[in-house]
Amino acid sequence: MKIIKYDDGKDCLCSALAINCFQFGCFMQNRPRCVCDYKNNDWMTKLSAISPEKKLRDLVIPGTHDSASYSISRFAAFSAVGLCQNVSVMEQLKRGARYLDLRVGSRRKDSTLVDDAIIIHGVLKGAPFANIIDEIEKFLMDNANEFLIVEIAVDPSKHNMSSVLRFQVLQLISTTFSQMITTEDIDSWFNLNKVTLGQLSEKKRNVLILINDGFCKEFTHDDTHYDQSTIARDFNCHKNANFMANKWHNTSHAGILLRSNELYLDEGCNNCDVFVNSQFVMTPQPPSGVGDVLGLLIGAKSLRPVSLARELYRKDLLEVFIRDNAEKRWNIVMLDFVDLCPQLVKFLIGLNSTKQLKIKEASVASKDCSTNLDVTETINDLKRRNNCVYILDFEKDLKISIHEGILTVKAQYDNEECVDHVVPFNKDTEYLLCNI
Repeated sequence: MKIIKYDDGKDCLCSALAINCFQFGCFMQNRPRCVCDYKNNDWMTKLSAISPEKKLRDLVIPGTHDSASYSISRFAAFSAVGLCQNVSVMEQLKRGARYLDLRVGSRRKDSTLVDDAIIIHGVLKGAPFANIIDEIEKFLMDNANEFLIVEIAVDPSKHNMSSVLRFQVLQLISTTFSQMITTEDIDSWFNLNKVTLGQLSEKKRNVLILINDGFCKEFTHDDTHYDQSTIARDFNCHKNANFMANKWHNTSHAGILLRSNELYLDEGCNNCDVFVNSQFVMTPQPPSGVGDVLGLLIGAKSLRPVSLARELYRKDLLEVFIRDNAEKRWNIVMLDFVDLCPQLVKFLIGLNSTKQLKIKEASVASKDCSTNLDVTETINDLKRRNNCVYILDFEKDLKISIHEGILTVKAQYDNEECVDHVVPFNKDTEYLLCNI
């Protein structure tokens, strides 16, 4: 698909504390860098149909950070500091996310009502937790062969949930997903070294619920003692550390974030017993001096995750990094504001294809037709995992000095019919070729 840039990615003035001192989220700048319309609601279903033997642990899985933070009111003070997503959980899933990160707390101290279980981010409060669970259930009902990893966290130091409320939340999860949830026999078949998309489809177990230490904390309800083992047995909610390795990199510097993720993946990629979560999330940092304070006041620095995400999603940063390191064993790739990087999400999904891409011919003609260049070899060099081509800068990637023209590519997947792709381009055009 051809992608045309329409936004320069620059932050807006309302990130400045001197202008928007309470950092209201209603002033956030939310447009993606590029225009593209991808429908990814059934990408696992399609992949399972052509490659049922594909192992779950071998997938590149897009995920979202603080997935339900979109439900925080944009008119709440400092909401722009807590918002990490623009679109609903349902929309994130339709866009291709298959890992969700949910933070839950209690609306009122010591509440025993399940309706008081809400989405939180720090001190900010969002939608009822039950609403988010309903969204996830509806998506799975409509897309029965998709597989989701849902991680649910509670921070007892900030949002202490009563034992009764924790019990009710666990019961809500268990009863809502019922026949869809991975059950207590998980050790007998759900081995990440072996479990395949075909097995998941066959067993109709398509959601894995992970909970953090805050949820696994021992408690007693109706004379029954619950700990990590009994919670897994009775509610099919499993301790996150048993199934996932991840690292919070805690930096607002894009270069440090990319390098830290690369090192972390290299250390953990051979551990096939757990998912490896690569957190491509920039974290706003508190001011450490007068210069930082002045920067925050005038907008040269920002406390808003959206400002940092827009910087990271410049096409010469994260997307080039992922593309140029596509052969690495990426697993879960966690992102803020998934709607701002639709082309990256599609590329991540495309890397899972088992169909082999053949570039038969490729040429570039200048706009006035005075120059015509064969770029077949160059396009072949740009193939990643032998199934995708992602051009972010036509001149640089194709090693040409033509600013505006037409790229023509004759491509074939496996033994399917050859398809001709004709792509008019200029300095802002991007192009992604994949088959999922």
